[in-house]
Amino acid sequence: MSRIIISGASGDLGRRVTRLLLDADPHRELILTTRTPEKLADFASDTVQIRHSDYQYPPTVREAYAGGDVLFLISGLNLGRRVSEHRAAIAAAQHAGVGHIVYTSVGGVQPGNPALSAIDHLQTEADLRESGITYTFMRNHLYAEIVSNILVAPAVPSGVLSQATGDGMFAPVAKEDVARCAAQCLMHPAAHAGRIYEITGPELLDFHRIAALASHVHSSPVEYKPVSEEERLAFFDAVGIPRTYDPSMPPSPDGHLWASDELVSAEVGLAQGYQALQSLHVQQITGRAPEPLASVMERVREVRYDKIDATVA
Repeated sequence: MSRIIISGASGDLGRRVTRLLLDADPHRELILTTRTPEKLADFASDTVQIRHSDYQYPPTVREAYAGGDVLFLISGLNLGRRVSEHRAAIAAAQHAGVGHIVYTSVGGVQPGNPALSAIDHLQTEADLRESGITYTFMRNHLYAEIVSNILVAPAVPSGVLSQATGDGMFAPVAKEDVARCAAQCLMHPAAHAGRIYEITGPELLDFHRIAALASHVHSSPVEYKPVSEEERLAFFDAVGIPRTYDPSMPPSPDGHLWASDELVSAEVGLAQGYQALQSLHVQQITGRAPEPLASVMERVREVRYDKIDATVA
């Protein structure tokens, strides 16, 4: 049996995937790596090891990956350091003799995509191809929970949803569908080697349609009004969201760390059609159709974004 490393395991996706792997086999051998091992104490057992790992200190990553066979590389959040952090993780995997890496990329990755996150992920995908380690790329599209609770819910009181997304289409995907795909790829790495998956929800939508869904779910009229990139940046400036990501900045009221340059560039990429992809990969990987956005919106509408976890799924 392969020993699976989950890098960044204390985050929401890491915890979800860990639960799924242990539900499938309570005795599965796992290495959970994190900067905050105390947050994973509830998972520790004879077969589950909790190890400290910090991308900023590569020796800790090399030590944490020792003895692992398959790596779930959950991408970092720091726009300024993401590529170098991923390179440190790949080097650590090579040193540890890891045979396969499942990497969480982002939807619509291709040259020309203006989204700053897509540029980073495109580089890491290239680095993984050159690493000599077999890989699976999970190009995860925008979480449906983010659409529901970060983008839509705050717009309900005013009735106006403004984005720099034009008439762009995308297929938001539920977090648990992403986690289920990851668990399958990790449990059966040979079957998914060399695959590039677009992990999407079941339908392509634009924000006009999403506003209509919001009106129904919240029983209150919501209208989508596209705005320019400059107007969107000015809005984020006005509400105090910094232009660039800084790991030391205070979290927003929803408990997350947001920076407007990355957010707005992603909206522009969506407007330009880079997210206009809808696949059947979730069903092909898991045998179950992905959850529609309307269902996610109903399910989590009363839950603060950072409090949404697998128990709500």
